[in-house]
Amino acid sequence: MLEGIGLDTTMLWAAIGFSALGLGAGAYMFYRARPATESADVSEIVKSAPYHRVHNDLKIKSGS
Repeated sequence: MLEGIGLDTTMLWAAIGFSALGLGAGAYMFYRARPATESADVSEIVKSAPYHRVHNDLKIKSGS
């Protein structure tokens, strides 16, 4: 079935297809971009931070 199509033609259409796929993905991500959210109060972020999840990553001194 593909005997009549040369390797150069197949590679050309594969490159065109991957380029179109990349352009489509970029357009989709640009379309789905969310507007920047309002900046939150830093003290409120610190109060509600999940410090119990960082015990393996950060060494937290107790009492200071």
